[in-house]
Amino acid sequence: MFLDYDKPRVHMHLALQLLIHFALAATLLSATLTAPFADPRTPITEHAGGWQRALFPLRIPVTRLIDGRMRHFTEHCTAVAVTPGPNSLLVSAWHCFEDYRSTITPIQLIDPDTATPVPIKLLETGGSMQQDWALLTPDLPLLINSWIPISTTPHHIGQRLIAAGFAPRTDQAGDDAVERYLLADLACSVIDASTHPPASDCVAKKGASGGAIIALNDSGSVRLQGIISAGDGETVSYFYPAPLLIRRLDRPH
Repeated sequence: MFLDYDKPRVHMHLALQLLIHFALAATLLSATLTAPFADPRTPITEHAGGWQRALFPLRIPVTRLIDGRMRHFTEHCTAVAVTPGPNSLLVSAWHCFEDYRSTITPIQLIDPDTATPVPIKLLETGGSMQQDWALLTPDLPLLINSWIPISTTPHHIGQRLIAAGFAPRTDQAGDDAVERYLLADLACSVIDASTHPPASDCVAKKGASGGAIIALNDSGSVRLQGIISAGDGETVSYFYPAPLLIRRLDRPH
């Protein structure tokens, strides 16, 4: 009799427990999906010595057709010095200059020592996202003491990388006026070496385009393995393989 009397209550208790478990699971899943992305990028002081002094922020005047009207914007990207001065060559990404049509306002490289803009000349580009590279050189004298030599070996899956470029911090909006910092994902790697462009799990945000995908060689020195091209800003970044540009550096410009 006791068992017969309590059976519905037991069933109700079990049903309540199941509802509580489902509610908790749903809450945890929702929290996981809406949790803020853990940004692995860390600030790198551009004024310190080392490879970071080979990276420069770029300001590119661009024109785009929006709602039937031509509008002017500033594209923010990164450039990497790959040869020493006085006539240094720098690399960046083609898509940064896709809408650059100005004959009056120059592309500007920001000198980190003086925080002043230096006009820079676009020499050559790949002309597409599949060939997302660009070569530049300062249009005025600019002393560049640090550069990152281009790697002579191809990338491979699992290769350890550093991804660095100038971009807003995670807590900043991405408008033109926001300050940009040299930020680097110091512990990422190649996750797909068979595609073109190859893929990495490096985190790079808007503004880092044209920045450096860096590999360490056996002696511990840095080499430019790629140019930051595209990605989702959270889990994957694609890069143009820098070794493909070595022959172009030897051409007269």
